[in-house]
Amino acid sequence: MKWIWGFLFLLSCSQEYGVSPSEHLANLIVDTATYETTTPTIPTRELTPPEDVDFAPRILVEPLDYDFGELLINCHDEYDLTISSVGTAPLIIDDLLYLNTPELSMDTTVNLPLTLAPGEQLIITFSYDEEDLHTDVGTLYIFSNAEGKHEQKAIHEGVGVPHGTHTDVFEQEEIRKSDILFVIDNSCSMSQEQDLMSENMETFVEKLVLSGVDFQAAVITTDDTTPIGGVMYGDDFDVVSQLSTAVDVGNDGNSIERGQEKAMEATGLTGTLSPGKFIREDAFLSIVVVSDEDDASPLTEVEYYDFFMSIKDPDMFAWHSVVGTGIFPTDPAICNPSATGFRYMDQSFYTYGVILDICADWGDSLSVLAESSYRVEDTYPLSKEPIASSIAVFVDGVELTTGWSYNELGNVVYLEDRSLITGDELFQIAYEYLDDCPH
Repeated sequence: MKWIWGFLFLLSCSQEYGVSPSEHLANLIVDTATYETTTPTIPTRELTPPEDVDFAPRILVEPLDYDFGELLINCHDEYDLTISSVGTAPLIIDDLLYLNTPELSMDTTVNLPLTLAPGEQLIITFSYDEEDLHTDVGTLYIFSNAEGKHEQKAIHEGVGVPHGTHTDVFEQEEIRKSDILFVIDNSCSMSQEQDLMSENMETFVEKLVLSGVDFQAAVITTDDTTPIGGVMYGDDFDVVSQLSTAVDVGNDGNSIERGQEKAMEATGLTGTLSPGKFIREDAFLSIVVVSDEDDASPLTEVEYYDFFMSIKDPDMFAWHSVVGTGIFPTDPAICNPSATGFRYMDQSFYTYGVILDICADWGDSLSVLAESSYRVEDTYPLSKEPIASSIAVFVDGVELTTGWSYNELGNVVYLEDRSLITGDELFQIAYEYLDDCPH
């Protein structure tokens, strides 16, 4: 404190000698070595010059490239794209432009323009639904105010690959035994149809013989269950002649045709053609009605169906109808059915039998009836769900390009032309199948 007292002393002396303080101060030289001083401790901090502030929007897109890889046909996959605001200023996304193949899609809806504060993110989901074997590419263009990256793009791609392949193998489990019962309308309007049927019976027999079928046949009428000509056997040398004669039953019968009733009576337990008399347990039973009138039997079609199912397994029975269908134009000089055979056709529907127009070509009709009178596997269930376009059908190693169809509902291949199968062929169906998708 010595310097303070010294200063005060000088002030007092200056007034005494008439010298102003300023003059003393101006001429004052302080010898710091002469005086001992104590500097107070004052807290201090080191000041640094301010740095340049980076105030700018920045963008980070992840991933810029994404590969779905190989995706099975009809499968689905997806991934998330993340857009992050990583700068110090808000990121404004002005527009999004997505260019893509149809199998790719952007699932997330974005309302634009969109502002992302620093640290915020936008997640966009993309889907991939593969439909073919081509490569698919999608590109998302991102337009924003990001410094140095006003336009950025993210690319994703994938390729479709086929599913696994499989072959279902079928050995024909054919029943080459056939019992065939003809029920023929013998009313006065049936002469012409009977004649045509008789003239073409050789076609019927020949088809069965060439197919190796052990068959027997009988003929009754729509008003009588007595077998005309008895039971005829396929291995008789004159079976064609026998059948040709038998089906020409005459036209003096009852005009009230009862085909279903007479068929039931004949094949019942006490009938003329009952099991043991005509119907063989291991043979396919076909009942063929030929009539230009509808059925006038007293029971319903369902009641007759129930009866036939009581004597034969559904897989071992069919009712075939050669009747007026209303499809062919009528010409009295050629063919003129009196009525459409609705009740007969109903029975055919119930039993998966064939329906043929009585005015159609009899050669063709008898050929179809022969093919339909014994059991041939014509429906083949597939063990896996196929890609329909990949199905290939083979008989003994030879591909069938026609004559079959695929039914998606039942997952079966149906043989439309059963004549393609004649014996003990190996039936194969090859296809690509729908694997379990990865996601």
